[in-house]
Amino acid sequence: MKKGEKGISSNYFNLILCAFSLVLLIVFVTRSGGLNKMVLIIRNVHVGWLMAAIGCMVVYWLLDACVLHMAIKPVHPSERFRTTLRLTMIGQYFNNITPFASGGQPSQAFFLVKRGVPLGETMTALITKFIVYQITLTFYCLATLILEFNFFMGEVKALMIAVMVGFAVHTAVTLMLIGVAFFKTGTIKTANFFITVLARIKIVKNPEAKREFVDNELENFHTQFKYMSKHKLHLLKMSFLTVVQLTAYFLIGNVIYLSFHLTGATTLKLIAAQAFVLMIAAFVPIPGALGVAEGSFYIFFILFFKDKVDIAIVLWRLMTFYLPIVVGLVFTIVEKKRDNKLPLEQTPVTDELAESGGEPIFREKEQ
Repeated sequence: MKKGEKGISSNYFNLILCAFSLVLLIVFVTRSGGLNKMVLIIRNVHVGWLMAAIGCMVVYWLLDACVLHMAIKPVHPSERFRTTLRLTMIGQYFNNITPFASGGQPSQAFFLVKRGVPLGETMTALITKFIVYQITLTFYCLATLILEFNFFMGEVKALMIAVMVGFAVHTAVTLMLIGVAFFKTGTIKTANFFITVLARIKIVKNPEAKREFVDNELENFHTQFKYMSKHKLHLLKMSFLTVVQLTAYFLIGNVIYLSFHLTGATTLKLIAAQAFVLMIAAFVPIPGALGVAEGSFYIFFILFFKDKVDIAIVLWRLMTFYLPIVVGLVFTIVEKKRDNKLPLEQTPVTDELAESGGEPIFREKEQ
């Protein structure tokens, strides 16, 4: 089987896995609480608040598109917002059907280059957005930990340890980004040291190739960051929009809570709980952190939803996971059918991906 066929088969498998998980989730909720209870709760749900929850997801998408557009516009001034919005939804689709949400950026890079945006400009824009998002998310989660750590530590101590591990990983990634940006030589030496250690214990094969790859990637990242650092005000605006974007996403659990006519829990506690779920789920090597996301949501939100938490999980996953897949899939299909022209000197090799992260490989056309 060719590489491209493997990638396509993998995406189909992940999509089927996501659909199957939804069926299992609904069956579990039906059997655990009873069909009558499920119907009764849904009948009493405030439809207006549920629409507001969907609205939060739409706002999240629009703000994500705004931030991405702000990243693309300086390097590609002719970019239009409607095309960036399509690109955003394509990223949402691939992020949700791939482990570690790893498929979003490579797919966006492919479609950007397919439209004629040079690969260098494409990577600058996507790296800029990734850095802004990662740093903003880390500080956002730090704020929720500081404000609500004691409450949740007293209620769900075991799960808070997992949250701390997730936050530590987020922080490590952020520190690595900062290290590459300001201490390129030291970061490269550190990376090469770890590659050597991993090679000695037989975890990494072909260490010389890995060192060369890492050196090139870090050099490229450092170059992109130097370009970004010249636009500090622009980056601050992107960071602010990312804070609002994350807040819209984290409010979905809160709005579902209100739709059940529940009271007593503060908005801050519900936002913190959803941020903690994200920290745990972000590093689970399964598309959408299937099972782990639902499980962590259950443990955190049973504190507030009580016996209605099962239905809350279904509604939350429908809005934050399955809805982006469906909408993103539509955008992806439409984009694939568009008559996009490539630069004359390049043609994408769609059945090959770079070994790290899946960046499109390009070959010169044979004369």
